[in-house]
Amino acid sequence: MKKGITPLIATVLLIGLTVALVTLTVLWGRQYIIEKATKEGKLSEKKLLCGTVQLSIVNSYQIGNKGYITIKNLKDFKINKFTFRLGGEKTEPKESFDVLDALAVKQYELSFTEDELKKLDKIDVIPWLKVAPGYYIPCSEQHIIALVSKG
Repeated sequence: MKKGITPLIATVLLIGLTVALVTLTVLWGRQYIIEKATKEGKLSEKKLLCGTVQLSIVNSYQIGNKGYITIKNLKDFKINKFTFRLGGEKTEPKESFDVLDALAVKQYELSFTEDELKKLDKIDVIPWLKVAPGYYIPCSEQHIIALVSKG
């Protein structure tokens, strides 16, 4: 009689363990899919918003080894990050996480090396929008070029 009960208990435990593992996998998978869909939705939303970014250069000039660019945000949402590249040159881009608020005007200060200063005549300004903490999307199509005057 004892031999018949042991395989029955083992089978029940095995089935219980399998059901528990399947349930955990389904719950984790469901949460993962919901999280992924939410992130993709936010990313798509920001990509669409990127197409409506509108900036203008108020002024841009150089004094010493510093460049100053004043940017105006023409839309009612903030720009979370900027990348500044020397126009047409292969130099390290400068980045600023200084937020440009909706419909605001702000001046950005950039430091340049001596080699960069020799080639400094225009700066490509690329706006970025924040999708999630620590994750930004570039609005490369909406970049603007600042012509730098020597001062």
